[in-house]
Amino acid sequence: MPDEPYYELAYKFRRILVPVSPMGAARLREVLSVASDFAERYGAEVVFLYVTPREDDPSAEELKRAVDEFMSKRGVRYFFKVRRMGEMETVASEIVKELSESNYDMVILLSRGYYGASALLYNSTSVAVAIAANTSVLILR
Repeated sequence: MPDEPYYELAYKFRRILVPVSPMGAARLREVLSVASDFAERYGAEVVFLYVTPREDDPSAEELKRAVDEFMSKRGVRYFFKVRRMGEMETVASEIVKELSESNYDMVILLSRGYYGASALLYNSTSVAVAIAANTSVLILR
């Protein structure tokens, strides 16, 4: 990791939030690749966030292990947070809360492939976060 960023972009995206969830291995690798690329190229600090509805969710440990395995191979330092959903909250609202409570320069999200009216109809997390976020949003399709 570079001591000082060399690109103007590096000053804009110093701390990045990357929400993750149980998904196919290929999709998880996709978001991990992009996040690690930002960390390697621009010296960004990456924070992975898993939002869960329950306290003792075994998926949290599985995800943390998968993230750790991928990021350690790339030699990238990261943080992993687990956030429990509040009553009457959604994954999107918890992500937006995290963005507002901490100082992030960007959020990187995966899309399930919905766009336009179908994204609104199917309660797209990425669209909801993009609309409500207080920072830049990168949605990977």
